[in-house]
Amino acid sequence: MEKLFIERYTDLKQFKGTTIRDRSRKIVLDTLSFGLNVSGVMNEALKRPRVQFLYIHHIFKDEEILLKKLIERLLKDHTFISYGEAVNRILTGVVDKPFVCISSDDGLKNNTRAAAILADYGLKACFFICPSMIGENDYEKVKNFSKHQLHFPPVEFMNWDDIEKLQQQGHEIGGHTTSHVNLAKCDRLQLTDQIGGCYTEIAKHCGPVKHFAFPYGRYFHFSGDAQKSVFFAGFESCASAERGCHISPAGTVIKKEDLFIRRDHILLTWPIDHILFFMARNAQKAAVQNNYYRYDENNNNNKQ
Repeated sequence: MEKLFIERYTDLKQFKGTTIRDRSRKIVLDTLSFGLNVSGVMNEALKRPRVQFLYIHHIFKDEEILLKKLIERLLKDHTFISYGEAVNRILTGVVDKPFVCISSDDGLKNNTRAAAILADYGLKACFFICPSMIGENDYEKVKNFSKHQLHFPPVEFMNWDDIEKLQQQGHEIGGHTTSHVNLAKCDRLQLTDQIGGCYTEIAKHCGPVKHFAFPYGRYFHFSGDAQKSVFFAGFESCASAERGCHISPAGTVIKKEDLFIRRDHILLTWPIDHILFFMARNAQKAAVQNNYYRYDENNNNNKQ
C-alpha cells in the first residue's frame, strides 16, 4: 500500500475545513490586536519579565518561513531559553526578563525541520513524544492513530534515529503519554501504563526524561491521580495547554510537584499580531498563583 502523508498545512486545512467560528475569530483578533498595537499597550506588556511557553504540533513545508518570521519578531523583545532553563527559572524565582521557550507535541516527522530552523538561530526546544508511534511503519496504524488521536489525516512520525539527532543538537525530549490518551478518563492502572510506561520507553532510548506534557492539554483532560503519577514515574515537570505565562518574584522557591506549566498553543499560519496579542494578554494577567497546580476531589480542575 502506498503511504500518503500530508506535507503542507494547506492540505490539513482542506481536511478540516474553515468554519464560521474560524472566520469570526479572525475578525475579533484582528480588531483586538490592532487596538493593542495602536495604543502601545502591546509593546509595553511584552516587555514584562515573565516566562512564556509557546508550543506547536507541526511545521509543514508551507509553515517553515512563518516560523523564521515569528522567531525574528520575538527576538526583538524576548530572550529565548531552553525548556529546562525556563522551568528552573520559575522554580527558583529568577524571572528578570521577558523569556520565551518553544516546545512541540506528538513527535511528527516534520518537527526535524523545526529543529533545523531553530538551530539556525542557536535556539533549543523540547519535543514531547508518544513512544508507541516513534518508528511506527505500519501505515494503517499510523492512519488510525492520526485520525482518532490527533484528528489529522495521515502524518509521518519520527523514528528513534531522528530523536537521537535532536538530542545531539541540544534539544530536549519529553513525554506525552505512551499513546496520546485523555488522562482524565484513565484509571490508576492505565495511568501507570500511559505515564510510567512512557517514561520507561523514552528513558531506554534517551536517558532520564525530565519533562511531561499531557495530551489535549486542558484542565478537564487531567486529574489529581494523573498529576501524582507524573512525578512518581520520574518526570520533573508537568505542562498543560492552558493559556498563560509565569512570573516568579526573586527569592521564590516552588516545589516541582506544585508547578503547573501553562503553554500557549500557536499555529504558525496565524498572523504574528494574533500570537503577540495572546502573549501580551498573558503578560497583563500574569499572577504568581498561575504557577500552581490546583485540583479538587470532584474531578474538576480549578481555573485560576
